This record gives sequence, structure tokens and C-alpha cells, in this order.
Amino acid sequence: VDIEVHRSSTGGLGFSIAGGIDQDSSKNPFLRNDKGVFVSKIVQQGPAELAGLKIGDKLLSVNGYDLLLVTHDHAVKLLRKQKDQILRLKVTRQGMAW
Repeated sequence: VDIEVHRSSTGGLGFSIAGGIDQDSSKNPFLRNDKGVFVSKIVQQGPAELAGLKIGDKLLSVNGYDLLLVTHDHAVKLLRKQKDQILRLKVTRQGMAW
């Protein structure tokens, strides 16, 4: 699924992430033993929710940058460093083919 998140006027995106290759995947609440990066929180009526992002979505890429085999910190940096007003996210949801 392709989702475009428009930054808020303060620059926020309205979501938090969990996971990454450096995290204990056995504690992944979304997909056990998956070291991917997942949406863990969504701000109500924030940019992410308005764009259709959902808790548990697995982030595959942001503006063309691959998020499949990255550490948690690297994923956070990639999301924050995108200066574009619009973040183009490629995500997948449980029940969809990875």
C-alpha cells in the first residue's frame, strides 16, 4: 500500500515506530520474530491517521529509502531527515503478502 503523509505545520508526522534489526523480534507485538519496522502509535487526527496509516503497518520504504533491514535508530533518522512536506511510505498490513 502506498501512503502519502503530509507533515503538520509544526513538521510532525503523527506516528511512532517500533522494531528494527537491532531489536528483540521475539517481543514484536505485531508479527513475532519479524525484525521489520512497524507503526506503534498514531496521533488522533494527526497527519499519519489522516493519510490512512494504521498501528501495526510494516514500513517497507520512505521516499524510496528501504526500511527492511535497518536498525531502529536508522529508521528514525531516515523518517526525520526527509525534508519533503510529503512522505511517501510503502507499507504492508497483516493479511497482505509481504
